[in-house]
Amino acid sequence: MVLRVTLCIAFLSFNLLTGAESPVSEKLDRSSNIEYSKTLKYKTTFLRKPPYLLIPNHSPLETYVEDFASDGSAAKIGFCYDIAGNRIKKSDLNDSNAMSCPNTLAGVPAKDVSGRNQTYWSYDSFGKLRAESDPDLGVSSYNYNSFGDLTSSTNAKGVTTTLTYDAVGRILTKNIPEGNIVYTYDSFSGSENSVGRLVRIEDSNQNKTFSYDKLGRVKKEIRTILATSSGNPLPTETGGPYITETRYDLLGRVTRIDYPEHPISHGRMRACYEYGSAGYISGISVQVNTNGILPGYCNKDIVENISYNEFGQTSSLRLGNGITTSYGYDVKGRMIRLNSSGNVGGNAKTLQDAVYSFNPNNNITNIANTTSDFNTQYDYGYDGLGRLTSANGSYLGIADGNLSRRFQQSFEYAKNGNLSSKRFHDPASGNITDEWSYQYTNHQVTNIDSSRTGADALTLQYDANGNLTRQRDNVKDLTKRISVDSQDRITQIQDGNNAILGSYWYDESGFRIRRSALEPKNNQFTNVEILYPSKFFGLEFIESENVITSVNNVYLNGVRIAALNEAGALAYYLTDQVDSVSTVLDDEGNTLSQMQYLPYGETFVQRGDLNFSPKYNSQELDRESGFYFFNARYYDPGIGRFTSADTLIPDEYNSQAWNRFAYVYNNPIGAKDPTGHAPQDYDAGFKDSSKGIVKGTVDSVKSALSAPTPVNAAVNSAVATGKGVYDLAKDYKGTYNSAKDFAGKLTSKDDKVRDYAAGQAAAHTMSAVLGGMAGKALGSKLPKPKTDLPGGGKAIATNRPDFIVSPNGTAFLFPKVRQDQHQ
Repeated sequence: MVLRVTLCIAFLSFNLLTGAESPVSEKLDRSSNIEYSKTLKYKTTFLRKPPYLLIPNHSPLETYVEDFASDGSAAKIGFCYDIAGNRIKKSDLNDSNAMSCPNTLAGVPAKDVSGRNQTYWSYDSFGKLRAESDPDLGVSSYNYNSFGDLTSSTNAKGVTTTLTYDAVGRILTKNIPEGNIVYTYDSFSGSENSVGRLVRIEDSNQNKTFSYDKLGRVKKEIRTILATSSGNPLPTETGGPYITETRYDLLGRVTRIDYPEHPISHGRMRACYEYGSAGYISGISVQVNTNGILPGYCNKDIVENISYNEFGQTSSLRLGNGITTSYGYDVKGRMIRLNSSGNVGGNAKTLQDAVYSFNPNNNITNIANTTSDFNTQYDYGYDGLGRLTSANGSYLGIADGNLSRRFQQSFEYAKNGNLSSKRFHDPASGNITDEWSYQYTNHQVTNIDSSRTGADALTLQYDANGNLTRQRDNVKDLTKRISVDSQDRITQIQDGNNAILGSYWYDESGFRIRRSALEPKNNQFTNVEILYPSKFFGLEFIESENVITSVNNVYLNGVRIAALNEAGALAYYLTDQVDSVSTVLDDEGNTLSQMQYLPYGETFVQRGDLNFSPKYNSQELDRESGFYFFNARYYDPGIGRFTSADTLIPDEYNSQAWNRFAYVYNNPIGAKDPTGHAPQDYDAGFKDSSKGIVKGTVDSVKSALSAPTPVNAAVNSAVATGKGVYDLAKDYKGTYNSAKDFAGKLTSKDDKVRDYAAGQAAAHTMSAVLGGMAGKALGSKLPKPKTDLPGGGKAIATNRPDFIVSPNGTAFLFPKVRQDQHQ
């Protein structure tokens, strides 16, 4: 058995913070489009992955990380540091060669092509990153002013980005080959409460202006889209301005969003958010008006009666069409059942009833889904590092012709996370009908050979910065030529005859604001233009029909659950454990579309209307390219890889995380990637809520212990919270015994004993939530090898301690803050 929850630190990519974060994404979404500086600032995140061990060399300037499991799966990476603690090298250690650390004065070498995927960093005397050499991103360099602000960067393609600042260190301009990005602060015509705040961003494709309420929260965003005249010109009305207005309560929660209005009909939607006593969203309702004037109330429920369990996980909700979705969890917080059912046309109907099974490593091994219209059965297998190795699936349609489909696939991986083999099997016999063998340069797949059609079935080419620029399918005789801008974003896709299939425009943060594509409509290809004035609102212009339609998206916990057009017509989305859309319903509960997917996102079954945008992982599929747009970059489900190198390493102490092209650590059944930057487990919401419980316990205890005399109410609250988490702790063998020791103290009538126990509850709660034996092994800084960790192997605590030991020395809590790593 392998069970690890690791506290990890991630690198963030090169782009200084350049914009205002969406006011709603922070409150209603789990992801945002914020940009960060790549001056080796660290971000602390929590991810559940296979076990890793920090193993120091005899020198404190070297550290090894080894992933391992009881089935023999293993991978190893190593790090070198300078005397200031800056990381100067990372290398795969999956061959027989030993780790060698470079001379810190030698600078960085050329891009590594040895296959060991070696990355180098070089710093100045102030600890500022001056250069790096990455096997996927190539060699880059950086310059700073006397205040330590980044002034220029040059990437592997030789493209230089320069930045200027005002007297207080705020970015004024970001100069890129496509044009300058200009930032304005303190005042701008029409902006309110703007002193000391960003009020306007201008670039070659769009501009945005912000107004704030008296507490500094963005209450109005006005966007004008300039990129409407390029390519196929759009009607002049589509340029905007588009106004999004947001209101909050005293706790900073979003209570209302007024969407942009339709440029022709002036229809406009308002979404209203209600909250329960625990602070979670309890319902969302909307109001649509065709004259652009919105009344003060929302009269149409989109989702209501949202309930939660004690850990903040959603228990049930009711959609506006009467369909109720309920969620069941086991003691580990894993979702084991997902049911959506209700009355449709006077008849009881089950839209989904998925039952999930798991192996001891928390990987999903079976999903059995029984509905009124179809039944599906999926079985999955994994290696010890949690990577998907086999998948079998069947679909049987009960209605509409009894459609039957089956598939069987298997996969193999290299130790560094490269998908090395994808096999297609005959579901009846299990025999292999085709095997794709992947060939790589570092992490970039360059050729895929087929056992059925021969060598070079697919060939791929990349630029120096790790962006896919050409993909050739020699079997289908299809070519994609891909153009990218200086910020590594796809701007155009052409076929082999240089005909434009799709063109794309973005704002300064990478948010896609326009897509122009050839799509099949009414049995012929026509040009379709889609504008995105905000994540909540889109416009579609079909050139052959000369009609502009709108879509107003409604999100719950970052997932799109419904969409309305300008007339108020509704579509509801039912999703699975990784937010892939499985069924689309109308306002009466009737099914508009059904979808099922192969493991890495290819379509398995699709019935009904094909035109709904969100599909796999609730991301949008660009049909002209076959790529999914994952916000930060694009993903090719056919080969199961991203089309460009990730600029963020989400988990530095995970050997699989350094593969910048792999999709969700090769576990697409149990993980998703909402931003295109970082995998997120299916139970991430549970772990987020667990962390919230821990924080609530700590805050309650702090409040109690800071009072002149014990505050019994606060202590009792902390005790009750702690007890709830101890129920969870029973499932983590490594901390149950220590938690059990406190059970008596928590109920003691002696205030001093109870205060002490409540104070210690935070440490034991954190130990429980963060992973039992793994946390204890690292946190207690064991001086000798320990061999009883799950999955086997030996662990020796690193000589470079980055963890704080809890008062009783049994658990690690938080990374120590070091001035050279945290800005």
